Amino acid sequence: MNVLLTCVGLRVDNVTAFRDALAARGEGGVVVGTDTDPLAPAVHFCDRWERAPRATDPDYINHLVRLVERHEIAVVVPCSEWDLEELADGRERLEAAGATVFISDAEATRICVDKYRMHEFLVSRGIPSPRTVDPDAGLPDDLRYPVLVKMRQGRGSEHIYRCETRAEVDFFLAYSPVASMVQELCPGQEFSIDLLCDLDGRCLNAIPRLMQGKKGGEQIKGTTIEDAELVEVARSVAEALPLRGPGTVQCFRVAPGRHEVTDVNPRFGGLFPLPLAAGGDYPGLMLALAAGETVEPHLGRFRAGVSMARFFHQITLEQGPDGLAARLDDLLLGRREPDSTAAPGD
Repeated sequence: MNVLLTCVGLRVDNVTAFRDALAARGEGGVVVGTDTDPLAPAVHFCDRWERAPRATDPDYINHLVRLVERHEIAVVVPCSEWDLEELADGRERLEAAGATVFISDAEATRICVDKYRMHEFLVSRGIPSPRTVDPDAGLPDDLRYPVLVKMRQGRGSEHIYRCETRAEVDFFLAYSPVASMVQELCPGQEFSIDLLCDLDGRCLNAIPRLMQGKKGGEQIKGTTIEDAELVEVARSVAEALPLRGPGTVQCFRVAPGRHEVTDVNPRFGGLFPLPLAAGGDYPGLMLALAAGETVEPHLGRFRAGVSMARFFHQITLEQGPDGLAARLDDLLLGRREPDSTAAPGD
């Protein structure tokens, strides 16, 4: 059961988690990673890797289909935001080639990617979300400051500006180079819930965590907590869309019993190793689903009080015979290098 992880970038944790899950099944299988950059750290932890064109390339899905056929891929999983919409649009072609693709339907994926559309969707389903306005439709006079000018299709903390006055809002709307929305700042404590849905959109598990530290918009510290209300928030959002595969829901507890949802991402969260360590074996469950096995919902089954703190690490690289970077320790020890012979678009 070979696994293809797309746009692996920095996601060494995703690569190692699927390698461990494959080993635990004891049926063989390798992890194949793709990225545009041979210096992407995670490609050097894959069993094989292929250099891919950018997701915006018209040949991107054709390239992935060829990889599915070449490597006999059974499971395809995105590792970042870069190709979510492309995978959703190309899911049928990839599945026709023999792979199970853990991505939501195209419409649900587009709703998640566009934060203003997500706000509208949540409100239409009766799920609380902070007041959010489209500046193209005009800003109301009764906005409650402070507010955030946010990129509609943002990644991390890109193009997010806190504004205390209408003048600041006007300035940053003009300053930002991307389509933006204006969102009232939520009071209260922020949480993130890492979840997994099956191929029919049923939420199998949801693991809430405290958001205790950020760097560059990504979580670097967190602790799992037992909170049935947060589990239910994640389940209701995931099944309303529905999500298919992994996802994260971020929300604020603005009052007792009221949670306002700010973001929904149809992929693994940046602090994915934390729910994994707390007992959420999402990669193993995904392999089971792809194999046609029955996985029943087990909401709330995890260990609370598990904490995690991320830190910087590195790998050392040296140019290999094909001109692409290879791990220096692999070269020195004579280990087999990852496959890196395919050119972009091949």
